[in-house]
Amino acid sequence: RFDFAQWYPKVVVYDRYGWAERPLFPAGEFYGEFGSFVVDLDVAADQVVGATGVPVCGDPGWERANRVSARAIEYQRDHYGPSTPAAACTGTESGRKKIRWYAEDVHHFAFSLNPDYRYEGGRYGDVAVHVLYQPGDEGTWGNGVAVERTVTALAWLDKLFGEFAWPQLTNVHRIEGGGTEFPMMVMDGSADQGLIVHEAGHNYTMGILANNEWREGWLDEGFTSFQTTWFWETLGKTGGYESSEATILELDLDDYSEPTSLLSEAYRDFISYNISIYSRGELFFHQLRYLVGDATMHRILRTFYDRWKLKHVDEAAFRAVAEEVSKRDLSVLFGQGLHATELYDYSIGKVKRRRGPAGEWTTGVEILRKDEGRLPVEVAVIAERDTGIVRVEGMAEREWVEVSTRSKPKQVVLDPRVRTHDWNMLNNRKRLGGLNLRFPPPETDFYFHPYFSTRSRRDRLTVGLHPTVWYNDAGGVTLGVRSRNDYLGRFAQNQALVSVATGWGADDGVKEVDLFLRTRNPVFLRAPNTSQTFDAFKMEGRYGLRASVDWSRREHLTFGPTWRRGVSLTWVGIDDVRYLDPGLYDDVGTVELQSFAGVSTASGKWQLSLQSSLAGGLAYNREGLEASGRPALNPFYIRASMDGVARRSLGANRTVAAQVFLGYASGDDDAAKQRQIYLQGADPLQQLYNPFLRSRGSLLAGEDFHYHAPGGAGIRGIDRRVSTAAVAALNIELDQTLLARPAARLFNRIGVAAFTDLAGADGLDFVGDAGLGLRADHRIGDTRFTTRFDVPLLVSRPELSVRPSDNDFDFRWVFSFEPAF
Repeated sequence: RFDFAQWYPKVVVYDRYGWAERPLFPAGEFYGEFGSFVVDLDVAADQVVGATGVPVCGDPGWERANRVSARAIEYQRDHYGPSTPAAACTGTESGRKKIRWYAEDVHHFAFSLNPDYRYEGGRYGDVAVHVLYQPGDEGTWGNGVAVERTVTALAWLDKLFGEFAWPQLTNVHRIEGGGTEFPMMVMDGSADQGLIVHEAGHNYTMGILANNEWREGWLDEGFTSFQTTWFWETLGKTGGYESSEATILELDLDDYSEPTSLLSEAYRDFISYNISIYSRGELFFHQLRYLVGDATMHRILRTFYDRWKLKHVDEAAFRAVAEEVSKRDLSVLFGQGLHATELYDYSIGKVKRRRGPAGEWTTGVEILRKDEGRLPVEVAVIAERDTGIVRVEGMAEREWVEVSTRSKPKQVVLDPRVRTHDWNMLNNRKRLGGLNLRFPPPETDFYFHPYFSTRSRRDRLTVGLHPTVWYNDAGGVTLGVRSRNDYLGRFAQNQALVSVATGWGADDGVKEVDLFLRTRNPVFLRAPNTSQTFDAFKMEGRYGLRASVDWSRREHLTFGPTWRRGVSLTWVGIDDVRYLDPGLYDDVGTVELQSFAGVSTASGKWQLSLQSSLAGGLAYNREGLEASGRPALNPFYIRASMDGVARRSLGANRTVAAQVFLGYASGDDDAAKQRQIYLQGADPLQQLYNPFLRSRGSLLAGEDFHYHAPGGAGIRGIDRRVSTAAVAALNIELDQTLLARPAARLFNRIGVAAFTDLAGADGLDFVGDAGLGLRADHRIGDTRFTTRFDVPLLVSRPELSVRPSDNDFDFRWVFSFEPAF
């Protein structure tokens, strides 16, 4: 069984750049000269063969492999008439056979052979269709399935471009997945209709319209991806453009995008090449189609094909045809779409309405261009009983347009079909009349938030609402309502939570209203790879503010290190100690400025990460800095930490992981309790936003429930209140998967683990534990989480353990919804 391609020395093309003398790189493939190919194959007698061209003589094995005996096989041996070379298939050895193949006006020759191939044939117009598939493919390729889908592809391409220029198209089930294309031949990993349309489309774009793929790969990969999406749209199946456009937009916003026009080896890596050539190339053709309209785009494609078929093509050739047919200057589109990675952002400025003498309405709309990208923009005025739509060129930074409607206008919408690649569509709608409130924006999508998944929309804000409930020993049952906003999965991720402590079920019976507000990634602060968060809160005896800026960037999209750095300023004051566990808090407020940095990467079977932070802070109480609350508390402190994690696969179902942690928090005297380094896990401020942990007697922080919140030194068998000024720790864990069900939502993986945690701490000397654990992984909605039950059977300081005792070896347990590290 063999698939042959790029198997012989190719004739170099001479074009307007000179001789295209270049070795084959992994990115970038075909560029050969047109010619007539005569290929003689001497193969085993039982081989079934498919190839470029027609078999002049010899037996390709189709008769023996034919699954539809009632249909005669079309060899087309005389298709090329007088130019057909003479037959030369005699004189073979026993058990061998010769086949002579001939093809004209092609720039590559490929073939595939397999003695087990099954054959089925068909026809579209004058084009013969040959399908070769594997035993066992009868349900997916056979019984006419692949033949019919190949004919469907040819019919679509005939309508889009023009008549197929060659006598036949062979579709074979290739050895590998995916698909590859060659003149008169496609090698497909499946008989999926979309794959066949894509690869057969290459017989037009790359094959008949022969571009230089390593110089301008978008002219075939982007082109055929575009026509495949258009094919599905004609059948009512949308989503192809939307998915591709959203992917490109994410890369544009984080400055990962590279222009479509680069030489193939000039891209940052192979995945960047693929995205730029396939997806970004496809987006360019969609923008051209949007700009000129479907009918004109169709004429462009047919004119381009008619003028340039069986010739070498390039950007200049395609642009000349596009400008001629559309009668437009397309220099901006080609410049931005192929040679740049501009952002697009149009917004609505002023709006003026006036009523005419006959009751008609005219609405003047000011269009503002706020980024460098330029593309025509559709402007819709939605009225009481009708809608008016016009288009502006989108070139100027500010322009006015008038839109007529028969009834009274109610709303203005820019780009209602979401086709301009506008990254910020929150400024694309404006209400008319009434209060004209800025919030919520028009057409905001309100929904019940299902806790585990946040809805995201391309063209509008989403606001999810849900009730909340939790308990602690001070406020008892606490009821609340929370909203979560989102735009595009990355902007306007704001939150608001109003909660009421009812006092039910609590001894203290505190009754008060609390508030948490968060603004995250406002659109006006957009910057590549950067996230901004601003919090304000009054909740359960604490109040304060927090602001942070976090920058994170991958060196490559699918491999290499990810770097992270940032800075935060956090103020947490105390106003009601009834909520506070004295083992976790001093009655002081803190203000802390922190910088942090980190890197994570993979090396072979290793997953590696390193994180560090350095902070300086001050502690105060209601009487000021000097009234610290206890004699040994210094108002100023330094806090630093570093942790590194290494994780390695030991086969398909086993991993080993280790963490090293170093922490320091002190000044001339001890730091406030809430800013010390904790031996078991997360410190109090890391738990501040978790209502199930932050206050005394919370559901996961009660005396009888031993919850482990990862962090700190990670000595999971130690009581969570034990803290120190300095610690060095080592954690080791060996995990064995017992059951894996990747498609399941709950318990998609179950495993067991053995672990040990070791630390040297200031004032405590050596502290350690060892034990066994059970893990289970789950996915609910968009949220993946782990349930972890650990039994630290051995604890070196049993008096400090989660269940204090006199015995080093004893039954103890901790539970968590997160991995240990």
